[in-house]
Amino acid sequence: MGLTSLLNVSKQGLFVSQGNLQTISHNISNVNTPGYSRQVVHLESNPGDKSSPVGNGVRISEITRQYDQLIQRREELGVAEVGRLETRDRFLVMIEDVFNDLDGDGLSQRLEAFYAAGDKLADNPTNAVGRAELVAEADSLASYISEMDKSLSELAMPVDQEISMVVDDINVRLQALQQINNAIVSSDANHPALDLKDQRRQMIMELGKIIEIRTFELPEDGVQIVTSQGQELLVDPVFSAELTRSAAVDENGFMGIEIGGREFGTTGKIQGGNLKGLLEIRDEILHGENGYITRLEGIADEIRFQVNKVHTQSVNQQMFTSQTGVFELGSDIDTAIGDLETDIDSSDYKDSPVDLSRVVEGTIIFASGPDTDNLNTVSTVTISPNMSIRQIKDAINNSGAVNASIVTEGAKRYLEIEAPDDGVYGVASDSSNVLAALGVGAIFGGSGSADMAVSADLLADPKLLGIGRMNVYDSDIPITVTFDDGSSSGALALGALRSSEFELRDERTTLIGHYAQMVGELGSMIRQDGESLLAQQSAQDFISDLQESISGVSLEEELTDLIRFQRSFQASSKMVGVADELMQTIISMV
Repeated sequence: MGLTSLLNVSKQGLFVSQGNLQTISHNISNVNTPGYSRQVVHLESNPGDKSSPVGNGVRISEITRQYDQLIQRREELGVAEVGRLETRDRFLVMIEDVFNDLDGDGLSQRLEAFYAAGDKLADNPTNAVGRAELVAEADSLASYISEMDKSLSELAMPVDQEISMVVDDINVRLQALQQINNAIVSSDANHPALDLKDQRRQMIMELGKIIEIRTFELPEDGVQIVTSQGQELLVDPVFSAELTRSAAVDENGFMGIEIGGREFGTTGKIQGGNLKGLLEIRDEILHGENGYITRLEGIADEIRFQVNKVHTQSVNQQMFTSQTGVFELGSDIDTAIGDLETDIDSSDYKDSPVDLSRVVEGTIIFASGPDTDNLNTVSTVTISPNMSIRQIKDAINNSGAVNASIVTEGAKRYLEIEAPDDGVYGVASDSSNVLAALGVGAIFGGSGSADMAVSADLLADPKLLGIGRMNVYDSDIPITVTFDDGSSSGALALGALRSSEFELRDERTTLIGHYAQMVGELGSMIRQDGESLLAQQSAQDFISDLQESISGVSLEEELTDLIRFQRSFQASSKMVGVADELMQTIISMV
C-alpha cells in the first residue's frame, strides 16, 4: 500500500467516525423527543481497485431507523380503540349524572312520592290539601322528566359540535400528512429523510386516535392511508381527502359526514377513534333505538298513559259538567285511528295523539243525571281502532248520556265532552283506552318526555282531580250506576300503579323497575367501558414499551458508542500523522 492509499484510508476512517459521532449526537439530543426512532449507521468495507487485493478502508453504506413494522401496525389498531373508549368515558359520565338518584332527588323518588300522595289522599278523600299535594307531586314528576330530557338533548348538541371540530381537525392533519409524505418521497436517496419519517409516524398515530385507519407502504418510502375498512383513500404522496358535514340532516336534525360527496358518517364505516366514540354517543347511546333519550321517552309515555288510564275512569266528588281533552287531535280526524301514524319522528305524522296506538276494541260506560245522586242515564259506547276520531266523537255524542264535540283553539282541535241539560256526568269504565288516548280527563299531557306536563285545568283547580269511582251493576237490565262521594277508589288505583307491572322493551316489571333497570344498564356500560379502557391502555402501553425497547435511545449505549468512535477518530487522525511523517521523511531524503 502506498502512502497516498494510506492517507486515503485514514481520511475515510475520519469521515466514518465523524458520521457516527454526528448520528450519536443526534440520538442523544432526541432522547426525549416523542416518536423518535434511534438512528444507526451501517458500515461496509470500501473495496480496492481490481489491480490491488488491499481494500480502501471503510465507508458508510446507509443510516437507518430502528423500528419494527409489525409492532407499529399493532399500535395503529390499538390507539383507535383507546380514542373511542376515552371519548365514550368522557360523555357517559355526563349521561350518568342526569340519571343520578344517589342524592335522593331522582326520578324514582319523585315517582314514589306521587304514589305516596295517592295513598295519602285515599285515606282522606275529602281533604283539599291532599288533592293539591297529589297535583303538586304530579307536576314535580312531569317537570323532572322534562328536565331530564332537556339535559340529555342538550348534551347531544355539544357532541355534534365536537364532531364538526374533529372533522376539521382531521382535514388539517390529512393535508399535513400529504405534505410530509410528499417531502419524504421527494427527498434525495443519498440523504434519507429519517426525521421526517419519524414525524410522519407520530402524525399517523395521532390521526389514528381520532379515526381508525390503515397504512400501506409505497415505493420510495411513501405511505398510503385509508379508512379502517379500506373503502376510502385518505392520504398518499399526492392526495389528501377532505371530510365535510353534509347539508342533509337525519331525523334528529344532525348533519351527516361525507367524503367527496359520498356519505361516510355511519358507525359502520367509521370503526374506531374519537370520531366513532362521538357518533356512538350521539346516534346510539343518546338518540338510538336503545338510546337513553328514547328509553326515557318510553318510560314517560308509559307513566302518562297508565296514570291517565286510571284517572279518566275516576271522578271527583261533584263529578263533571264538561271536560276537554289535553291532546291535540291532529290534522286527520277522518282516517281510522289504527291507520294513523303516531310516531312523532315519522314523516307521515300528522300531530295525532301518540297514545292512539294503545286504543283497542272495547266499550265506554257513561253515566249522567241532574246530580250525583240521580244518575238516570247510563249508556255504553263501543269503540274500535277501525273508527276515525270523528266517528268516535259521533258515537259518544249519540250515546244519549253525554254530548261530544270537537272544539277549536286557534289552529288546534280537541275533543270536548259535557253533561246534557246542565247536569253532571262521569265515566264508569273505559276498556278501549280511547279517553286516555284523547286526553279527556287526563292528568298528564304531552307527546313524550320533553313536553310532559300536568293538565292546566288541574293545576288551576285541584278539586277537578278524580278521587272516586262509580259502582257499575252490569247484571242489571238495563245497567245501573251509583256514586258515593266518599269513594277513594280512584286515588287507591293511582297508588296501586306502584306495584302494577307493564311491558316495555320485552321486559315486564313496574315503572320504577323499568327505570331502575335502565339506570343499572347505564352503570354496567360505564363499568365495562372503564374496564375495557384500562385493559386497552395497558395493552397499548405494553406495545409502546416493546417499540421503545427497539426504537428508543439508550444513553448508556450511545455514550459507549461515543467513546468508541472518538477513539476511532483519534486512531484515524494518528494514521494521518504517521503517513505525514513518512511523507516528510521521504521528501527530506530526496
